[in-house]
Amino acid sequence: MATTLNDLGQTLLAQLYQIVTGGDPTVPAATDNFISWCTPGIPFSPDDFQFSAQGFGSGATAEAEKQILMQAYNFAQLIDFIPDPSGFYNHNHQETVYRTSQARLSEMYGEILRAAKVVHSELTDDQKAKLQKFRDLLHVTKTVTDIVTGEQKTVVEDGPMLKAYKAKEQVYLAAALNYNNKRIAAETASGPDGKQAVLDWETNASLYRQQVTDAEQDWVDSGYRNEVQEIRDYIDQVTGHDMVMWIAGLRQQYEDGKMSALGPGQTFYLTTLVPGDFATSTGWTGFSMNHETVNSTTHKESNSFGVSGGVNFGFWSVGVNASGEFDRYSQNYSIASFKLSFELAPVTIVRAWCYPEFFMNRGWTLLPGNGWFFDDMPSDGQPPNGKDEPKGLYIGYPTTALFARNIVIESSDFVSAYQQYSNSVGGGVSVGYGPFTLSGNYHHSDSGDSFSSQSTNETLTVPGMQIIGFVNHLIGKAPNLFPGLNPSDLV
Repeated sequence: MATTLNDLGQTLLAQLYQIVTGGDPTVPAATDNFISWCTPGIPFSPDDFQFSAQGFGSGATAEAEKQILMQAYNFAQLIDFIPDPSGFYNHNHQETVYRTSQARLSEMYGEILRAAKVVHSELTDDQKAKLQKFRDLLHVTKTVTDIVTGEQKTVVEDGPMLKAYKAKEQVYLAAALNYNNKRIAAETASGPDGKQAVLDWETNASLYRQQVTDAEQDWVDSGYRNEVQEIRDYIDQVTGHDMVMWIAGLRQQYEDGKMSALGPGQTFYLTTLVPGDFATSTGWTGFSMNHETVNSTTHKESNSFGVSGGVNFGFWSVGVNASGEFDRYSQNYSIASFKLSFELAPVTIVRAWCYPEFFMNRGWTLLPGNGWFFDDMPSDGQPPNGKDEPKGLYIGYPTTALFARNIVIESSDFVSAYQQYSNSVGGGVSVGYGPFTLSGNYHHSDSGDSFSSQSTNETLTVPGMQIIGFVNHLIGKAPNLFPGLNPSDLV
């Protein structure tokens, strides 16, 4: 039975959303998360992540160290964005974030810290000492040589406790992703090709569930899960009485996260990934779907805002008007058979200079005209319900990058349509479908690169890996000053 490109795209994002976010008692879905799908997907090579896998200072030569620095700069620039409630991180957004300094996550976070008025009530010496101890457990500073100026400077990074926490958290996320993937594969299975997924779930569901339970327990036992939460709770409790010392530390931590790149005036806030060696890791989760899935499952929302219902999935190109060919290969194009497979990895984004728990605290506010000179507040805290969405200048932040690699599409109709569409828009133009870039020019720096898919009459193979989306966390209402606190009394 034929199905359309739009139906396939809707089903794809619905399944991926459930796999990544969860949705049953073992891995319950978080109500304060949503996904931004990349259109286009952002291609990378494993070599682009030497900075996260090896770290600064690991270059054998000056040239190698400069390359690591530029990799870190390019990546930090690329993901320095405040997520759009539309649920898409499209080409215009990517270009704007890279090319300008407006509406960057790092800059807006700094503006909030600088303008915040906070509650002040003198802490005891013991409270101050304990607060400093806990801050030092979560983050540490170290001195590095700026390869641009040759000067010594201080940078901030996660402390050993927080590194262990995030490493074990990543293991748990991988187990949860695998469990969700197996569950969704069985739920949506149909036809002879789907029998194996059902048998696998019937036989091994308890094992996949146990892997999640064991990973969560290991996170508690070896990853300081409870200890980190207790520290964060204490900081929140104590700074609810006096935030002056705390916010001074946050402002310093923010400044320590700023680094210089090689170009004139190029600065960035260091952002890395956990695990750092994910690009060469074997621990990716296999995903597959076919055209029969469309007829065997209902369309569920592909993100918290229900964005999938208003999105049309056809072939797209970046910066080119494809005239009549766009209409021909739009969302209504029918395909008789279709199978998509790839490997998926959710990778945690680490910003040691950013402390998002600050937004949970209710001992601060922003006063328009008194340090805060923007028309809107960071977030009105509107919960997503499919109709409304949060509004503000800083509604949330990306916590996880969703990488896909080894993408294979088996469909003679799809391959034929892709080839004709690509020819119609011309060589070198980025061409894609859904959150995937299939071929063409791309860049995530000032210099560009290109790649080409390999296709036969039946199969399209997409090289390398690419970011296809981001999991974002909503911060809730911010600021959200406690009732009874007088803004004029804050400092």
